[in-house]
Amino acid sequence: MKILQQPIRTTLLLGLICALSFSPLYLALNTIVSALHAVCLSIWLFAAVYALFLCRWSRQNLWISVFPMLLLILAVFLVKSMSAFFLLTLMIISWIRSGICYQKNKGARLTVEVLLGLLGGALMAFFPPASVSAWALAVWMLFVLQTLYFAVLGGKTVIPADKFAFEVDPFERACRQVEEILSAGGNC
Repeated sequence: MKILQQPIRTTLLLGLICALSFSPLYLALNTIVSALHAVCLSIWLFAAVYALFLCRWSRQNLWISVFPMLLLILAVFLVKSMSAFFLLTLMIISWIRSGICYQKNKGARLTVEVLLGLLGGALMAFFPPASVSAWALAVWMLFVLQTLYFAVLGGKTVIPADKFAFEVDPFERACRQVEEILSAGGNC
């Protein structure tokens, strides 16, 4: 049995949720911290959720993304530019994804990561967000760029069922064996 993951669809849906929740989250955080830190903390939160999805898709340990996300949370308070933090977020996501997903095809993966980073940098240089709604669109574009990675390197991830942590129910196992026997025409 194989489980099919669809990172393109999930990334787009997550991007839509994050873009729509950016303004309320920003307003809530802006009551506690400055506007710069509120934007950066919001983006960090979205990147952390996306990193969890990347770990889930690859069935890797969540600890893989802890160190890069700690570096990114430190950057929230050290970086003095929202655009620079956004680009740093792109690099951290690329770092996490390149260590987790698609272990094969290293040359193609590195090329796609560099091109997406340059594309994200060019978008931030030519269209710097100046308002909360523009930042919500920037978050949406971040996730659209992330879907390009999966579109170029393969839109579906197939994970063998034996990599799951849960045990198959004995009744389910017996039903599968019966189905296999019946589909083989009764030949054991």
